[in-house]
This record gives sequence, C-alpha cells and structure tokens, in this order.
Amino acid sequence: MQIRPLTLENRFVRLVPFEALRHGTMLAELSERTGARLGTWPVYVPGTDWLSPWLKMVESRTGAGTLVPFAVYLADGRFAGMTAFLNPDSAHRNVEIGMTFYAPDLQGSAVNPACKHLLLEHAFGQGAIRAYFHIDERNARSRAAVTKLGAVQEGLLRDNRILPDGFVRTTVVFSILAREWPEVKSGLEARLARFEAKG
Repeated sequence: MQIRPLTLENRFVRLVPFEALRHGTMLAELSERTGARLGTWPVYVPGTDWLSPWLKMVESRTGAGTLVPFAVYLADGRFAGMTAFLNPDSAHRNVEIGMTFYAPDLQGSAVNPACKHLLLEHAFGQGAIRAYFHIDERNARSRAAVTKLGAVQEGLLRDNRILPDGFVRTTVVFSILAREWPEVKSGLEARLARFEAKG
C-alpha cells in the first residue's frame, strides 16, 4: 500500500497536495467564516493563534510521511477546504481519513461524498484493507456524514485525547473494509448522480 501526495479529481472536486504557505491563509479565512461551528476541530482554540503551530505540525508530519494532506477545490476553481490521509500503515494496510474541513456553505453538498469517493477509491486501489475515521463524539454532523457513507461504527476510544483547550475528548471509531468498498462505492456514486441531476 503506497499512500503518497498526488492530485485526485472527479467532476465535482479536485484534491491537490496541501501546501502550508499557499493554503494556510485560505484555511484561516475559512475558519473565520465558520466560527463556532469549528468547535470540534481538534486544534481550534478561539481567540488564539492556533493556526500557526498547526501548520508547522502539518509540514512536519507531511515530511515524515504520517500525514498526506490535500487542499480541496471545486470544479470551478474555488478553494473549498481540506482533507487528509493520516497514519498510513503499509504493513497492516490501514489508513485513516480525516482532518476534514469544508467551507460552511458547502456542508451538505456534493463536496464531501465526492472527496470521500476519491480518497476511498485511491486507498483501496493502493491495496488498503481498511480505511477508518476517528471523530469527536460531540460532532454529530460528522458522525452522521460518515454513517451515511456506509461506514461501520466500531466503538469508542474513551477520554483518549486532551485537546489544546483542555477538553478531554472521546473518539468514535468508524471503518470501511475493502470487501465493503464495492457496496459503499455504489452508494456514493448514486448520491453523486443525484447531485449532478439537480444541476
């Protein structure tokens, strides 16, 4: 399983390797527009410069190969947010999908299913046997979105992370297995077809 930076695209979105200097400012502007809805972003601390140290972490982890982040663009070229592969494990052929953040006006649109289709297709195409998602228990929107994908909830990691604001987070773990991917893929493609039909 080889998960490396590359460009992925379909008729809805284009994912390009995330560059901290180029995309960090765009992400900061999106975070300002999002406001309180960014509350469960794991590194977000209102009233602080949370972005600078986070971007340094992104650069460091990208260099180490433990993070493969993407900037998300719409088909019309508008910056839409970011998403990532985390902790690719070639030995056990597992990879996490996360660090996902879209412009507020795009939530509930074709963007998330289009991005997940690209990421999952790439991961399973590279030989992954399991793609998984770690979601803050408080984030009902993300939990619903991952469930709608067809992911299976595996359980809870109770009090497993202390966030920068001191909150002790419980994480909900979901996964999709390679043998489940054909059915999940069909469901995603049907959803995207409906978005396309709406025009």
